[in-house]
Order: sequence, then structure tokens, then C-alpha cells
Amino acid sequence: MRIAILALLPAFLAAHAFAGAAPDSIGTLDLVTVAHYYAEFDSVCAKDDGALWGLSYAGPLLIADPVSRSVAANRRDSTGALVPRGGVFVGTLPPQVPIANTAVDWLGVRWTMVMAGALSPNLRPRLRLMGHEAFHRMQPRLGLVVDPAMNDHLDARDGRFWLQLEWNALQTGLLAEGEARRAAVADAERFRAVRHAQYPHAREREAALEMHEGLAEYAGARLLDYQDSLVVRMVASRREWDTTFVRSFAYVSGPLYGFLLDGASSNWRRTLTPRSDLGELLQHTMGLAAPSRAELDVDAAGRRAARYGGDTLWVLESAREERRTARLAHWKHTLIEGPVLIVDLTTVQSASFDPGQTFPMGDCCTVYGRRSLLAAWGQLEVVDGAILEDPARKEARVALAGAAPDRASGSGWKLTLADGWRLVPAERPGDYRLTNR
Repeated sequence: MRIAILALLPAFLAAHAFAGAAPDSIGTLDLVTVAHYYAEFDSVCAKDDGALWGLSYAGPLLIADPVSRSVAANRRDSTGALVPRGGVFVGTLPPQVPIANTAVDWLGVRWTMVMAGALSPNLRPRLRLMGHEAFHRMQPRLGLVVDPAMNDHLDARDGRFWLQLEWNALQTGLLAEGEARRAAVADAERFRAVRHAQYPHAREREAALEMHEGLAEYAGARLLDYQDSLVVRMVASRREWDTTFVRSFAYVSGPLYGFLLDGASSNWRRTLTPRSDLGELLQHTMGLAAPSRAELDVDAAGRRAARYGGDTLWVLESAREERRTARLAHWKHTLIEGPVLIVDLTTVQSASFDPGQTFPMGDCCTVYGRRSLLAAWGQLEVVDGAILEDPARKEARVALAGAAPDRASGSGWKLTLADGWRLVPAERPGDYRLTNR
């Protein structure tokens, strides 16, 4: 009996802790709006009824606010920690639960989680995001869990050049039919193969991210029954504002390959494994031969590229490469050699970033142009700035050059300290770190 009481105690305390302070809104969304969003998503899930994947997209769903950590669920949890209010079930996420657009395990449930601020006021993008994240919740049950890696080669001129030619050809193919579609897809696979031949491990790393994020982005659009022309407009719009592809390219590749595969077969989703390569799968499904050795010649592929805007693209990417070289030199000066504020990543409770502003910095580090970290020491917001993160050292740094006198804000970043935390000099003269001692 004593053991049973102790087992129930955490749920009892959690339920009573939430009951006294149930939130009236999640970020800027009132609970009526949240309930409406859930009803809309349930409606599109009911239309699919498990037809696409053999599983329903519908399931446990959370909308969370990373600032207040308030959360609204579409259903009860088994512990009673979430309390009913405004047609949903509300509470507060504990510090150990990260907040992001993702799938998360909490209270004995695997949830789809979406941040309130990420939900578009427009219906299609909003439901597409919810479908994307719902697919991440489904992936373990589908046996499609992968460990995606960064694709640093896609920030270099040649990697970007051949990737964008592949996209141009895939977009052309998706808008065409019959032999015109086959010819465009064959060209896309030629450009893909040329890129993979130039960069060791590119095939495996790209395929993993396509299976993780690319497939999820396809799944969100397919749930809403996008037409091929709308898919092309969707990815073209994304390409306009993505500044780097190392972590975001799959959001373009995945829908293009997925919808082309839909046009070639109704059963291709059932054949997927964690090691599937969408390019190879499309080749096989359409009965296309793999590019020959002669077709993999860079000069020959370059001549073929002209019909997909290759000449103009090469000029643009060559100019970008010069800017990238200058930017890396600047970051080396400000984030490595110059004075920095060092923050500990081990206590981060939630984090978000813009995949389109993710830049490799050497073999060990990544620079994010847009990043939000919420940790025991407070909150760090980087907007159109630069934060360098070193996973091996479990630390991040922002430049102190030109920072405010209190060193709590600088070029493109702002730090809000939690109670009891302060800045103190770090080991290297000019650097500062955070402490609560």
C-alpha cells in the first residue's frame, strides 16, 4: 500500500500544481483558437483515416509557448496533470521537457508538439506544419527512425550548385507528364550523382536528412492533398528565403521526390526503410537507368545544366562563395579570436533555430543566424546575428565586440538572466561566462 501511494504521489502533486494556475492562453493564442485549430486538424486526419501510412496522423497533440512554458493538449493525460479548460487541457511544461516543433515523450505519452508562435494564421501552412510534426510522432511506429547529420558540403559552391540544379530539374519534372517528366527526372538524378561523386559521405548524409525531415515535409503536404503545381510553388517560396541548405535542403527535396513518387507508384511508402534513398527509389520506380560514367563527367553534366539555368546559377553561387569566405573570416575574428560571452548548453531546457540560417564553421562547430535558448541561466535570443555552438564542449558563444556596457546584448543577440545569475570574467581575458555562485 505504501509503495502504491508513493507511486501516485507525483501525479497527485502535478495535478494540483496545475489546477491553481491554469493558463488562459498559449503565447498569443487564446484557448478557443487552440481548440479550433485542433478541430481543424482532426477533420483532415479523419479524411485520411490512415490511408497514407497505415496509421492515422491524429493523436496526442500539444501547442506550447517556450517563454511561459504553458501548454494546451487536445486530450487528457493518464496522470491527470493537465486540467480541462476552454475545450482543451492545459498545464505547464517542466524544465526538463524541451519545447520545439517536434515529437516528445511526456507524462507517459508520445506527443506531437508545435510551438504557438510557429503556427501560421493561414489554414494550409498551419495544418501542413501540424501534419509534419505528427509524422515525426509516427516515425517510430513506422520503423523509419533515422539519425540525421549535418550536410556541410551543401554550404560550398559546388554542393549548392548541383543541388539546386537537381531541384530545378525535379520541379520541371513535377510540372510535366510522360516522357518530358522522365527526361527531367533523369537529369535531376544525373546532377545528384555528380554531387555525390564529389563529396565523400554525401549520399548517406543527405539520404538520412531526407528520410527524417524531407519525408515529414512531404507527409504534411500530402495529408492536405496538395496538387503538384502547389508543391512546386511551396518549395519555390522556401528557396527564396533559405540562405543555407546544410540543415534545410530536405524541406525542398522531400516534397519534390515524394510527389513524383506518388505519380509513379501508389505503394512506394510501404517499401521505405531507414536506409532508403529517395533518389534511387524514384529511379527504380520510374524504370530509369542509373547515370553512366560518361554522364557523371562534370563538363558533360554542366552542358546539360544549361537548360535548367545552370549558367546564371554558377555566377550567383560563385559570388556567394566569395561572401561565404569573408563571412567565415569575420566569424573567426569575432567568435573565436575576439572577446565572447560563453553560455553553458548542458542546462538548456528548450531550443529553436531556423534551419535556413545554419552554417558550418570548421569540423566541430555550427553558427546559427537565428537561435533561441531557454536554460537555467535565463534566455538567449539571437535574431539576424550569430551564435557559435560547439557540441563537444557543450558551450555556445556570442561576440562581445560592440556589446552593451552590461554585456547583456550585442549585435543581433540579447540575454535575459534568470534570478541569481550574473556575468563574471572567464579564463581568457576579455571573455565572460555565466554563474549563479
